[in-house]
Amino acid sequence: VVSTQSSGSSGINAEYGDKLADYLQTELSGTKDTYAMLEELNGIALDQYTNLNHSTSQIKDSLHDLDVKYKLLLPYLEQLNQLDVSVASLEQATLRLDAYTKVLESKFKKLEKR
Repeated sequence: VVSTQSSGSSGINAEYGDKLADYLQTELSGTKDTYAMLEELNGIALDQYTNLNHSTSQIKDSLHDLDVKYKLLLPYLEQLNQLDVSVASLEQATLRLDAYTKVLESKFKKLEKR
């Protein structure tokens, strides 16, 4: 009777050990799959960050080029501003001259009528 219980106990222990081994194998397999997925996601993220770094570098270079061109154009832009001020001043002088001409014309017509 003792030997039957021993062999039954051994069978239960073996079955329990097999099930525990299967469970642990499944857990390890899931962990391995999760790790593989994380590695893949890290690779994708690295590629995206590399592309962003490249784009940022290109933008920085373009901004630097634009800044250099702007500094080269700055004297011309200042000349244009001065020209604009001069043109506005000439417009005002023209308006004053036109008004004065009309006054003189009016006076001349009055003198002609006499």
